[in-house]
Formats: sequence, C-alpha cells, structure tokens
Amino acid sequence: MSLSKPSWLRYWSVKKNLSALNEHSSGTFYLINGLRFFGFVWILVAHTVFVYALYNGKSVFFQALDDAPFYLYWIWNADKAVDLFFVVSGFLISVILLKELNKSGDIRLKRFYFRRYLRLTPVYALIVIIFWASKANNYEWAWTNLLYVNNFLSPDKMALQWTWTLAVEEQFYLLLPLILLFIHKTPQRSFIKIMLGLLVASLLIRGGVLYYYDELWNANYRAMLSEKEVSLVFYGKLYDNLATRYGPFVLGVMAGYGYCFHQQTICTWVAASRHRALLLNIIAMSIIVFFMYFPILGEHYSESGGGLRLYVIFHRTVFCAAFTWFMLSVFLNFDHFRWIAKFYSLRIWHPLGQLTYSMYLIHFIVILLVMFQVNRMIKHYELPAAEALVIGVSSGAFISLLLSILLGVVCWLLIEKPFLNMRELFEVNRGATRAKPMDKSIGKIGNHDAKTGSNN
Repeated sequence: MSLSKPSWLRYWSVKKNLSALNEHSSGTFYLINGLRFFGFVWILVAHTVFVYALYNGKSVFFQALDDAPFYLYWIWNADKAVDLFFVVSGFLISVILLKELNKSGDIRLKRFYFRRYLRLTPVYALIVIIFWASKANNYEWAWTNLLYVNNFLSPDKMALQWTWTLAVEEQFYLLLPLILLFIHKTPQRSFIKIMLGLLVASLLIRGGVLYYYDELWNANYRAMLSEKEVSLVFYGKLYDNLATRYGPFVLGVMAGYGYCFHQQTICTWVAASRHRALLLNIIAMSIIVFFMYFPILGEHYSESGGGLRLYVIFHRTVFCAAFTWFMLSVFLNFDHFRWIAKFYSLRIWHPLGQLTYSMYLIHFIVILLVMFQVNRMIKHYELPAAEALVIGVSSGAFISLLLSILLGVVCWLLIEKPFLNMRELFEVNRGATRAKPMDKSIGKIGNHDAKTGSNN
C-alpha cells in the first residue's frame, strides 16, 4: 500500500489532534473521563509520597502515615485507583467486544489484538527505548515491556516498574475475547455463572497464594510493602500478576454485559422495591469510602493475623464491586449521589481523561526528577521534618501533575493520537463510539434490551 506524503502527514496534524482531544460524541461516558483523571491524580500523589520517602528513608513514609489526619488516609490506599482503572477497562473493552459479537456473531481476533497493540504500544515503546538508551536501572530487561511480559519478572529486575499494570491489562485483553467466544459458542453455558465462577476463582487464587508463601501468611502489611525479602514475594506473586488481579476486570465485564443487554431487567429489579436503589447506593458508597480511608497501614491494623489475611484476599473485589455498582447506577440513572456523578462527568475532565494513559507512562519519571530538586531545596532551608514533608509532597505533587499534563499533551499530539488515526489505514474498527441500539440478539450470551456506547 502506498500513500502520498500529504496522506501520511495528515495523521500528525497538530490542529486536528488538539481538537480531537476535546471531541464529544453521543456515546461518550463522561463519568469515566473524570474517574480516569482523578484516579491518575490519586496514584500520582501516592507516588510522590513514596518518592519523597525514597530520598529521605522509608521510615518517613510510615511516619507520615502515623502523623497524618484521618482525611488524608486516602493517599496510602492509592492501590485502589489501579483497581478502578481495571474495572473501567473491563467495562469498555467488554462493550466493544459484545457489540461486535452482537452484530456479527464473531470476534475478529487479529483485528482486535492489533487494535489494542496499536493503542498501547507507540508512546510506550518510545519511553521504553529512551529508558533503555539511558541505561537506567534494569534497562537490560526493557524488551520484556514491549512484549507485555515484564510482570513475569521478579520486581527487582523489572524496568519501569510502575508499568506492570499495562502488562496485566494486555494479558487480560488477550484472554477476554477467547472467553466471550467460548461462552457464545456453547449454548448451555451461562455468561453470568461463568463470570461469577471466575470471580470466586480469583478470590481462591489470592487466598491460595497468601497461604502458600509463608513470607506473606505470617507477615504484617507494612512488611509486605517495605521489607525486601517479603515485598519481593508480595509484589511478584500477589500484586503484579494477572492471576491475582483479574477480579476487577471481571466485574467491569459483568457491568458491560448488563449495560449492553439487560438495562431494562436491572432497572425493573431495582424499581421493584421502593428503597432498593437508595439502599444499594448507600451501601456501595459506604464501601468505597471505607476502603479509601481505612488505615490498613496503621500499626494496629497492619499486624499479621486472620483479619489482615481476609483483608488481603477480599478488599479489592469488595471495593470494585461497590465501585462497579456506582458506575452502573450512574449510567442507568438510578444513582442517589448525583452531585458526585455530575462532578466527575464535567466536560472539563474529558480531555484530561484522554491524556491519562500518556501521563501515567511518564508520571513516575517526572516525580523522580521534580522531587530530587524539591528535596534539595528543602534540605537547603533546613525545615523541620513535618513541615518539610508537607511542603515537599504538596509542591512536588502539584508540579509533577502540571508537567505530566504538559508532556501528556505532547505525547498525545505527536505519538498517541497520530497512531490512533492510523487505525483507519489498517481498517481497524474504533469500537462503539456512539450509542446505537443492538438490533440482533447475541443469542448464547444474552438478549438485547439496551443501548451501548464507548469512548475508548
């Protein structure tokens, strides 16, 4: 295939790509854009505290937690933001795949896999190559990042350690269409039963891993995160791999299935009892707030024992189940916390939500560079430890956020969006970008009674 130079250049049109950053369609999930952006901010703030502790000693990390007021505990629970992203990914990808299954009765696997690789890899590859060329820590293992198997390495060998999430997502994308096709082609199998079975299996796997490794079974939570021998097992076996982290994806897929095919059924069930929606929404929001602010890293709660083991096994699934319900209740218009939904759905978050992928890729490098300079300035002025922590983290997080947004825009204009534009060159379907009725029954997966759309 040969294209003239102008045809290629149009993909790099800065004006068009900048305009596309704020494009809206009738099927855009505005709530998800806000959740993506603030989920990223949550991770960035937590990583800023972590990097500050890297420069000043790990005891600073826990001392800051012990001295922090209750309303700041959310910072130390930022791992839930990663689970939030997994739920959203499961929802959006399942909507795209279910739409294709509903329309054609099949999924074009090569097209889907190529689409996902083209979506994730170009800007990621550039960062990996720069990282490799700089000969930064573990640079010799950077090739595993491009194959999305870096999470199979021991954490102390992993390049760009925060990108394990991309490996987990890509591995999930590899398996999900196969699972959906399996369900679709076996009439006797129930979609919901299989998804619930996978969800239960995810809990059993987490419990099995925790029980199998004595370092984890007998450790307190602080040791899991910070003591080298224990943390290598914790991150390598329990934290960084798909087998122990796929539960949130499954919940997102179940939400996508309900949204695509059973909106009326869900709404009818909720309306069957006068206070059912209110009760479920209160329970969901209470669970979300509880896990955001629960001081699991506090000395008392982090102690080894039955309570901690149950927490480690169940906390992600329970939190994500509540978050999934909140998200679905907003999409189906029976939420009772509409001021929250309206805030996260403000259109101002739409472009920022689209930038979160590039921002996530670069944010940790930005934080390391920013906090190095901030830390030098703080030591120069010899500030008291508590004051230095507050000033260092708050200023470092703010500057890192601004720089991440700026660099995210550059990556979007010059790399991310141009390669997204190229999907039309390869006749790669962009997925469901508008809310259209599903006219055909997907048969073995479910019956249609809903509309669908996606902004991914």
